[in-house]
Amino acid sequence: MALAQLGSRRAAGVRISARGPAVRAASRRTSVQVRADKCLIVNTKGGGHAFIGLYLAKELLAKGHDVTIFNDGDQSKLSAKAPFKEYSNVRGLKVHWGSPVDYSSYPEGPFDVVYDNNGKDLDSCKPLIDAAKGMCKHYVFVASAGAYKANNIEPMHFEGDERKGSAGHVAVEKYLEAEGLPYSVFQPLYIYGPHTAKDCEQWFVDRIIRDRPVPIPTPGVQLVTLTHVEDVASMLAAVPGNSAAIRQHYNICSDRQISFVGIAKAVGKALGKEPRIVLYSPEEVGTGKSGKADGFPFRTIHFCASADKAKRELGWSPRHTFLDDVPSLVREYTSAGRQHKDVDFSVDDKILSAMRVYA
Repeated sequence: MALAQLGSRRAAGVRISARGPAVRAASRRTSVQVRADKCLIVNTKGGGHAFIGLYLAKELLAKGHDVTIFNDGDQSKLSAKAPFKEYSNVRGLKVHWGSPVDYSSYPEGPFDVVYDNNGKDLDSCKPLIDAAKGMCKHYVFVASAGAYKANNIEPMHFEGDERKGSAGHVAVEKYLEAEGLPYSVFQPLYIYGPHTAKDCEQWFVDRIIRDRPVPIPTPGVQLVTLTHVEDVASMLAAVPGNSAAIRQHYNICSDRQISFVGIAKAVGKALGKEPRIVLYSPEEVGTGKSGKADGFPFRTIHFCASADKAKRELGWSPRHTFLDDVPSLVREYTSAGRQHKDVDFSVDDKILSAMRVYA
């Protein structure tokens, strides 16, 4: 039966029962059950979240779950690119390509746990939510900590902090609540790791490895949380069987923070080079405003959060730290030959010219 048919089954009052007996885990969290679920990961076709599906699938399969990735986009255009080209290397993974807003392209279901790692607003999420309504035991929405309102007094975000009313993710969360789904919301920050579709630390390596200045928005001590994609996946994979996570929000992030200047220095150390850091104001040089800077991979403000709630309630803890991972990240960069590729430094050159610094 296609997942697209779930809406008609639900309308007829049919409920999909759990598969097989559930065995209570020997854990202090009595709500956690050991079981094999059918999991659907609806995965985005680009951006910083695109490789979450790959790593989440690995985590879930290792726990004994049945896993299908439903990837948005055209297979013929994307399957040879990172991270999607890695799907064929994951034993036991089923992959389906289509459009999450087109019922006719949905994979066969039903599914016990649905992960939405695709939609960013209600228009893109509503069809999947409506299809899963009353059918799945747990609906997991991968949102973004970017929905929090920035706070320059207490910059670290905690679950329950004020959100932006205009954020598309917030509208999705309200719909999940109104429709009564057994949902959880996870809010990632900046994510790094192999097979990413969006540069993070690579921006710093691009410059330092070529002995170019590293232009960083002033004051340079802005704190960010950088989280390895394996840690993101391991937290998300803690959901199946955990009823305590229902109707809860969790930040997905490392328990460490690092400054912009700190990232540059860490990359420089791994390369055996001293980075030439140039602090500048994006507003003054005409390359940015309102917390953004042209060409820079991060917001120009603090962007960090606490993962304490996930540690308490999900029994999760990160396995990575950015500082420990930098040497391997740099090796991955050089192994891919990126140091020999052309990089567009035109925005840098504009900044450096305004600051009277020359590469």
